[in-house]
Amino acid sequence: MVYEVIRKVGKYRYKYEVESRWDPEKKQPRQRVLRFLGRVDERGKVIVPPEIRVASVQSSFPIGGLSLFCAVAQKLDIVSRAMDVLDVPWDTAGQVLCLALNQIGTRRPLGEVSAWVKRSPLPRWLGLDVSQMNRDSFEKALYALCHVTLDETKEDRGLMLQQEMTKTWRNGSREPAQFYYDVTKQVYHGTCCPYAEPGYFPGGRKKGVLGFGLVTSRFNHHPVLCRAIPGSRNDTVTVQDVVNNLKAWGFDKLTLIMDRGMVSKENVKFIIESGFDQVGIVPDTNNAAWDYLARWAAEDVQKPEFIVKRSEKRWVYVRAWEAPLFDRKRMKVALVIDSVRGAEEMTERDGMIHTADKSTDASLLRELRHDLGYLAVPAPGRRGFTVDRKLAREDRIGDGRFLMFSTDLSMSAEEILKVYFQRDEIERAFRTLKGELCLGPIRYRRREMIDAYTTLVYLAYLMWSTVQRRFEEKQPGLTVTGALRLLEDVHLVRFQSGKTVREWTTRLSDEQERILKYVGAAKLLHSG
Repeated sequence: MVYEVIRKVGKYRYKYEVESRWDPEKKQPRQRVLRFLGRVDERGKVIVPPEIRVASVQSSFPIGGLSLFCAVAQKLDIVSRAMDVLDVPWDTAGQVLCLALNQIGTRRPLGEVSAWVKRSPLPRWLGLDVSQMNRDSFEKALYALCHVTLDETKEDRGLMLQQEMTKTWRNGSREPAQFYYDVTKQVYHGTCCPYAEPGYFPGGRKKGVLGFGLVTSRFNHHPVLCRAIPGSRNDTVTVQDVVNNLKAWGFDKLTLIMDRGMVSKENVKFIIESGFDQVGIVPDTNNAAWDYLARWAAEDVQKPEFIVKRSEKRWVYVRAWEAPLFDRKRMKVALVIDSVRGAEEMTERDGMIHTADKSTDASLLRELRHDLGYLAVPAPGRRGFTVDRKLAREDRIGDGRFLMFSTDLSMSAEEILKVYFQRDEIERAFRTLKGELCLGPIRYRRREMIDAYTTLVYLAYLMWSTVQRRFEEKQPGLTVTGALRLLEDVHLVRFQSGKTVREWTTRLSDEQERILKYVGAAKLLHSG
């Protein structure tokens, strides 16, 4: 409990801020002076504010952004929940949170985290004991998340913590169970890692690539599950593992939305048999796709009753019906016609055909032959190919058209389109993970360390998305990235005054004060 007292010394009165706390050893209350407020008059009004003679500035530590995420971590009660789930002391659970906070911004190597935490106000904010804090204690925190037991089995309590935190944020949310799933790849910076395998990475193939699979919610964009995936594993075969995890967590009815690269007959069957639904785009390789794409003439679909707003400046036409698909007798199928995209595809193809007819440049013709694909058929002559005009006319039918599906027959055409294209949010999530949340580079060598690391990534993104959600409620248009720029000059400054070290927070502007109050972070900066 913190309160103010006035004490008379000689003929003057002085005001102090005092904290009263219970001493468990002596079993009695104790008081300590937090700060001197100055000399006051008989009514308690400060008439002579305190003057501090500063010998030197000991240190300055940026705390604006850190306070945002620490405040939401306290609201989510991450430390207490980690302590219960991982069965560890408060300090170890607190160091798990510190490792997650370390992900946001400039990620420090494990050997430097202890010094960073000690310089920060985190020990005071979280109630951590720094006397036993070192690299070993942070490795112990990672061990608590995931480790290999004596009988060589992996115990991943981090997944249990992810499950607990997902329950926590969903508890007060009315958000439906509609989740997006996708995979991103990262290069492994090391020589040996069970997850790092030869696989595709933007820019070429790498010797060591590992994947991270992420499940996020539709509206709040909070993380649901984060897992590590061997680099060579095709994204399609990871779907069933994700479904099994969500099923084990007690979900009995949810909708999974994935890109077309994860859609297959086997996955659709597995998802349905698990009691879930799926929404997606039908791959072009599906046998029934072309028949359904060509089923309706443009004038039968391009009507006011079928138009749907896809984005702020984009409208498309969508018409749905029930039809057999993926060896299922009944599936909700939706034909989408995007007139703008159709015009672009038509002019691009016609432009390539025109250039192929006129050009004599051998290298350009080779490129055109590759780009035209099956429309370019072998033919005698200097070019070595010709464009099949009949196939080109048939190909024109599919311009701007693609096919969507839902295993939930009750979904409307508009809902199918909107729920799928909101999956752009998971792409933004990956950009955030690879940018501000420092997903790479990956240097952990052991499998269990990488599995522990995925939970740190989960916690970091949960704090990030929670702050963003709070901003959307309080000040639409304000982003976390924008707020961090506005708060970057907020520092905790330590002054040396004689033998005493005092801490002061730099003066906040009205805008900074308002941003911090949105998530309850202002009280952290004013707490001491």
